[in-house]
Parts: sequence; C-alpha cells; structure tokens
Amino acid sequence: MLYDKDIREPLFEFLEDRYGKVRLLEEQVMGQSRADIVMVVPNALYGIEIKSDADTYARLERQVYDYNLYYDYSVKSPSPVVFSSRKMMCPDCSPPRLAPI
Repeated sequence: MLYDKDIREPLFEFLEDRYGKVRLLEEQVMGQSRADIVMVVPNALYGIEIKSDADTYARLERQVYDYNLYYDYSVKSPSPVVFSSRKMMCPDCSPPRLAPI
C-alpha cells in the first residue's frame, strides 16, 4: 500500500528533474480545498493532488472544481491502485485541465 509520504518525495525529485529549477509549495489552501503541491514555473501554476491508496474521494469533486479555478494546470498523482479505480470513485467529476508531465 502506498501512502502520501511514499509518493511525495519521489514526485518532488521527478518534478525537479523534469522542470529544472521550480518552486514547490506544500499544502496550499485555495478556495475550499488544499493543494498537496503547488508548482510555480515561469509561465504557469500547477496544482498537484496526490491520491494514495489510503485516501478517500469525499472531496475530489470539490478539489477538481477549485483546481480548475485557481491553477493553470491540474495534475493528479495517483498510486496505481487509485488510478485504476478513479472512474468508479468520481464518475460525475468534470475533467480537470491536465498538464503533460
């Protein structure tokens, strides 16, 4: 089972390798939600949500709404278990503006 802490550090390393020098802010409040990570690059703000195997989906619909409102791009970083079941968990969520990573 993967937890947030198991995903977070490797994700930080990946983002820094992929984008170079970036500013990564943790646990930033926007609207009624909290972004796990906000990545600031020269031309955009990325809201990054980590969904571990232990997370619930009670707030997912609201998070998608707030991410789309506050960030240029929204990135969901799920564990493999979460990724395979995400359609079942929130079928009515409007799709976020996803950024290629």
